[in-house]
Amino acid sequence: MRNSWIRRIVGAAAFAGLATWTLTGEAANPLPEGNGTLAADIAFLQKGLSKEPQKREVPTLKAVAMLIALNAQNQMDGKDAAKMAGVRDAALAVAGAVTKKDFAAAKTAAASLSDAKPAADAKPVTLGGMHKFDLDELMSSFRKGTVGGLNLEADVKAQSKKVTDPQAAAVIAGRVALIGEYTLGLPPEGIDAAKKKQWDAWSKEMTTLAADIAKESAKADKADKVKMATGFRNLDANCNACHTAFRN
Repeated sequence: MRNSWIRRIVGAAAFAGLATWTLTGEAANPLPEGNGTLAADIAFLQKGLSKEPQKREVPTLKAVAMLIALNAQNQMDGKDAAKMAGVRDAALAVAGAVTKKDFAAAKTAAASLSDAKPAADAKPVTLGGMHKFDLDELMSSFRKGTVGGLNLEADVKAQSKKVTDPQAAAVIAGRVALIGEYTLGLPPEGIDAAKKKQWDAWSKEMTTLAADIAKESAKADKADKVKMATGFRNLDANCNACHTAFRN
């Protein structure tokens, strides 16, 4: 993102008071089956770690690893629970290695995501605070792809004008929905009760708006592209309102 966020609470303390469902997998998965975000993020991570990443790419690679972990954990509610837990654990291994700047280990862990071994213990874990994941790293995903981001800010704006490919829109919306889940647990430091209420409301709305777009996109050829574009406009407005209130 172009501007810096104000100071964050970093680490486990950032998630004090966070509703446990948000990052422990106890809520319903906000994304529809077959959304495509998980596969897209795994491909992004593997490509990004196929060589030693540039400094500007590192925050987004870590963010994508954490998004994969949350996405997989959200899917640990059926017959593939152990498999999804394995994907989550491999993604967390990537995030940990990237944090330590051990890119060789990160590359190996990312490669394992394509055929992750089922986890022996398919129970939710608390993702909040793992590997010192912070708001700047999370929001780096919105930066342009030319500077190491996922291009989400530009993509949301483009989709708000016209949706032409529901599948591509589904991945954009899926990523934003997951980011919204994390955002709820990363309130700025030192804000008062009124500001905290705003932060929570915008974070929850961010996930809801994005998830609704993803659900519509799941209709494929029958998806209402005009409705999806309206959803992206609302999502863009949500982001702009939050930026105005909380960014320097």
